[in-house]
Amino acid sequence: MSNVETFNPSSLGPAIMPYSNAAVANGFLFVAGQVSLDPEANVVAPNDPYEQTKHILGRIKVILAEKGATLNDIASTSVYITDLAHLPEYNRAWAEIFGDHRPARATVVCGLLIEGLVVEVTAIAALP
Repeated sequence: MSNVETFNPSSLGPAIMPYSNAAVANGFLFVAGQVSLDPEANVVAPNDPYEQTKHILGRIKVILAEKGATLNDIASTSVYITDLAHLPEYNRAWAEIFGDHRPARATVVCGLLIEGLVVEVTAIAALP
Protein backbone atom coordinates (compact mmCIF):
# COMPACT_ATOMS: atom_id res chain seq x y z
CA MET A 1 0.00 0.00 0.00
CA SER A 2 1.38 3.38 -1.04
CA ASN A 3 1.40 6.45 1.17
CA VAL A 4 1.03 8.58 -1.98
CA GLU A 5 -2.43 9.72 -3.07
CA THR A 6 -2.82 10.73 -6.73
CA PHE A 7 -5.75 12.59 -8.24
CA ASN A 8 -7.10 14.34 -11.32
CA PRO A 9 -9.76 17.06 -10.82
CA SER A 10 -12.58 16.18 -13.22
CA SER A 11 -13.11 19.83 -14.22
CA LEU A 12 -9.67 19.86 -15.89
CA GLY A 13 -10.45 16.94 -18.16
CA PRO A 14 -8.48 13.70 -18.23
CA ALA A 15 -4.69 13.66 -18.23
CA ILE A 16 -3.54 13.29 -21.85
CA MET A 17 -0.78 10.80 -20.99
CA PRO A 18 -0.32 8.16 -18.27
CA TYR A 19 0.20 10.43 -15.26
CA SER A 20 -1.82 12.14 -12.52
CA ASN A 21 -2.30 15.88 -12.34
CA ALA A 22 -1.22 15.82 -8.72
CA ALA A 23 0.04 13.67 -5.89
CA VAL A 24 -0.05 14.16 -2.13
CA ALA A 25 2.66 12.74 0.10
CA ASN A 26 3.94 13.64 3.58
CA GLY A 27 2.02 16.93 3.78
CA PHE A 28 3.06 18.16 0.36
CA LEU A 29 1.09 18.50 -2.86
CA PHE A 30 3.08 17.87 -6.03
CA VAL A 31 1.48 19.34 -9.17
CA ALA A 32 2.43 17.72 -12.47
CA GLY A 33 3.40 19.91 -15.40
CA GLN A 34 0.34 21.97 -16.28
CA VAL A 35 -0.14 23.42 -19.74
CA SER A 36 -2.78 25.61 -21.31
CA LEU A 37 -5.36 23.01 -22.34
CA ASP A 38 -9.13 23.09 -22.04
CA PRO A 39 -11.07 20.04 -20.74
CA GLU A 40 -11.17 18.61 -24.29
CA ALA A 41 -7.35 18.88 -24.59
CA ASN A 42 -7.41 21.83 -27.02
CA VAL A 43 -4.65 24.43 -26.66
CA VAL A 44 -5.94 27.64 -25.03
CA ALA A 45 -4.36 30.87 -26.35
CA PRO A 46 -1.86 29.28 -28.77
CA ASN A 47 1.59 30.89 -28.66
CA ASP A 48 0.51 33.53 -26.10
CA PRO A 49 2.71 33.29 -22.98
CA TYR A 50 0.66 35.83 -20.98
CA GLU A 51 -2.72 34.14 -21.48
CA GLN A 52 -1.27 30.65 -21.18
CA THR A 53 0.40 31.50 -17.88
CA LYS A 54 -2.88 32.85 -16.52
CA HIS A 55 -4.73 29.74 -17.71
CA ILE A 56 -2.13 27.38 -16.24
CA LEU A 57 -2.17 29.11 -12.86
CA GLY A 58 -5.96 28.80 -12.93
CA ARG A 59 -5.57 25.05 -13.45
CA ILE A 60 -3.13 24.89 -10.56
CA LYS A 61 -5.60 26.81 -8.35
CA VAL A 62 -8.22 24.13 -9.10
CA ILE A 63 -5.80 21.35 -8.15
CA LEU A 64 -4.74 23.10 -4.94
CA ALA A 65 -8.34 23.86 -3.94
CA GLU A 66 -9.21 20.17 -4.13
CA LYS A 67 -6.92 19.68 -1.10
CA GLY A 68 -7.77 22.94 0.69
CA ALA A 69 -4.68 24.84 -0.48
CA THR A 70 -4.14 28.09 -2.41
CA LEU A 71 -1.41 29.59 -4.56
CA ASN A 72 0.03 31.07 -1.35
CA ASP A 73 0.83 27.52 -0.19
CA ILE A 74 3.17 26.95 -3.15
CA ALA A 75 6.77 26.71 -2.01
CA SER A 76 8.52 25.90 -5.28
CA THR A 77 7.84 25.88 -9.01
CA SER A 78 9.56 24.82 -12.18
CA VAL A 79 8.59 26.66 -15.34
CA TYR A 80 9.33 25.67 -18.92
CA ILE A 81 9.04 28.21 -21.74
CA THR A 82 9.76 27.65 -25.41
CA ASP A 83 11.55 30.94 -26.05
CA LEU A 84 13.37 33.44 -23.85
CA ALA A 85 11.40 36.17 -25.64
CA HIS A 86 8.29 34.88 -23.76
CA LEU A 87 9.82 35.74 -20.37
CA PRO A 88 8.46 39.32 -20.02
CA GLU A 89 4.82 38.36 -20.72
CA TYR A 90 5.08 35.20 -18.64
CA ASN A 91 6.52 37.26 -15.74
CA ARG A 92 3.77 39.87 -16.11
CA ALA A 93 1.02 37.25 -15.75
CA TRP A 94 2.93 35.52 -12.94
CA ALA A 95 3.23 38.74 -10.91
CA GLU A 96 -0.43 39.63 -11.48
CA ILE A 97 -1.66 36.24 -10.27
CA PHE A 98 0.76 35.66 -7.38
CA GLY A 99 0.78 39.23 -6.05
CA ASP A 100 3.29 39.53 -3.21
CA HIS A 101 3.78 35.76 -2.84
CA ARG A 102 7.06 34.71 -4.45
CA PRO A 103 7.58 30.94 -4.40
CA ALA A 104 11.03 29.65 -5.30
CA ARG A 105 11.21 29.20 -9.07
CA ALA A 106 13.39 27.75 -11.78
CA THR A 107 12.73 28.72 -15.41
CA VAL A 108 14.03 26.65 -18.30
CA VAL A 109 13.87 27.28 -22.05
CA CYS A 110 12.89 24.07 -23.85
CA GLY A 111 10.52 22.49 -26.34
CA LEU A 112 7.00 21.42 -25.33
CA LEU A 113 5.04 18.40 -26.60
CA ILE A 114 2.04 20.04 -28.28
CA GLU A 115 2.10 22.68 -31.03
CA GLY A 116 1.05 26.10 -29.73
CA LEU A 117 2.03 25.50 -26.11
CA VAL A 118 4.70 27.93 -24.93
CA VAL A 119 4.55 27.58 -21.10
CA GLU A 120 4.43 24.64 -18.67
CA VAL A 121 4.47 24.88 -14.87
CA THR A 122 5.03 22.33 -12.10
CA ALA A 123 4.56 23.20 -8.43
CA ILE A 124 5.10 21.90 -4.92
CA ALA A 125 2.83 23.19 -2.17
CA ALA A 126 2.80 22.65 1.58
CA LEU A 127 -0.69 21.56 2.56
CA PRO A 128 -2.36 23.66 5.27
